[in-house]
Amino acid sequence: MSNVDDLLDDFDDEDVYYDPQMSTLIPEGSYPASITGLYSKRIKTKRGNNGMLYKPQYQLDDTVRNYGGRDVQDAGVWRFFGTKDEQGRRITGGSNAGYKRFLDKIHIPLQKVEIERENKDDEPRVIVKLPAITKDLLLDKSVVISVTHEEWEGQHGRNITPTATLVPPVVLTSRAARPTAVLLAAVVFALRA
Repeated sequence: MSNVDDLLDDFDDEDVYYDPQMSTLIPEGSYPASITGLYSKRIKTKRGNNGMLYKPQYQLDDTVRNYGGRDVQDAGVWRFFGTKDEQGRRITGGSNAGYKRFLDKIHIPLQKVEIERENKDDEPRVIVKLPAITKDLLLDKSVVISVTHEEWEGQHGRNITPTATLVPPVVLTSRAARPTAVLLAAVVFALRA
């Protein structure tokens, strides 16, 4: 039979350190980052709509002073399924506008489909196919994110969590002077510091 000393010897006594900087909140603002992961879940909303919730994981660029390498999760973007039309297509309206904007921000090509109208004299209706996003489509993409603080009440009191949303790409008028998203965000961040 082993005694207490023998049991305690079985545990590794490795050094453990605390870094207070890792406990500080990332200040609100825009930062260069890359997409390092994706959480997705099929959910039925309170209103009974079916959809997918996507939450990309971002890592701040190493150029971000004091916070480079820190992870931030996206606030979340929804892709609603809608109901099927006569041809079996799931077509939605405004509920998927945010999802389409998200796909545009990360430059996912979208397929446009023309649908004939009942009145042949009318222009065809143009709809956009919204593909599901996967880790393969997102990983390692350089983006600019806007970090905000989300406050919530939990069983241990008030909590503040940094959350992120994608910043729309900036369109510059000069073709020769178009910086990458990471460089542009680094310049914006440097000017704020």
